[in-house]
Amino acid sequence: MAHRGGCLINGCLTVLVLALVTVVGVMAWIGTSGWRYDNQARDDLEQSVERMRTALERAAADGALLGTEIDRAVVGFNKPHAEVRRQGRTVTATVRLSTFVGAWFVGSGEADGCYRFTAVPSAGSPSVSVREVPARSCLDRVRRPYRKPAEVADDVVVELRAAVARGGVEGAGAAQVWRTAGIRIEDIETEGGRLTTIAWLDGGTGPLGKDCYEFRAAGSSVTAKKLQPDGCYRLQRERERDAPP
Repeated sequence: MAHRGGCLINGCLTVLVLALVTVVGVMAWIGTSGWRYDNQARDDLEQSVERMRTALERAAADGALLGTEIDRAVVGFNKPHAEVRRQGRTVTATVRLSTFVGAWFVGSGEADGCYRFTAVPSAGSPSVSVREVPARSCLDRVRRPYRKPAEVADDVVVELRAAVARGGVEGAGAAQVWRTAGIRIEDIETEGGRLTTIAWLDGGTGPLGKDCYEFRAAGSSVTAKKLQPDGCYRLQRERERDAPP
């Protein structure tokens, strides 16, 4: 009986020791989680910066860097406020980026910074550099989240011409330009070798600060036309009118 009691005591001690080790390990893990998450957030931020630099380099490889290409490479769907300046062939984009990782019950980390991308487009050999600049470079500038719709429409036309040259009208319908932040397709139709796209462009004077534009592509001809706000629903109305009863 005494021997069995000793085994029971030893077993309890073993369980208590394991429990203590587990508790200490968990506390140590939680205690260092802030440091780990801060490092992870900083790594994520650096990866985001490198992805943006690579995207700009890819866009500038044809010898030009359009505003819509910058919007996709630097602004993307997070829509940070980027300031873009052009001087000759050199384009600079200044943008504030931030990352957050973790959760409230296990700790979290965040990192942010102001970055300036400098790109010199060149066919086949573009130059794109990036450096972190003082935070005031992002805070002191005028915030302009969207360009004028007319300027965006001009860029869309250029990108659509290139898309048509590569893949015809079908290629224009699936062009990357339609994934640009600030451009929202209301309707798109490809028929008879022609593409017609109706889209809202942010930054305008129409409803909710958007302007309605119609883009047409047929062969080598690509055009853009500003419509009245209700024009953005024209294709939908025509389909409903022509639909069989």
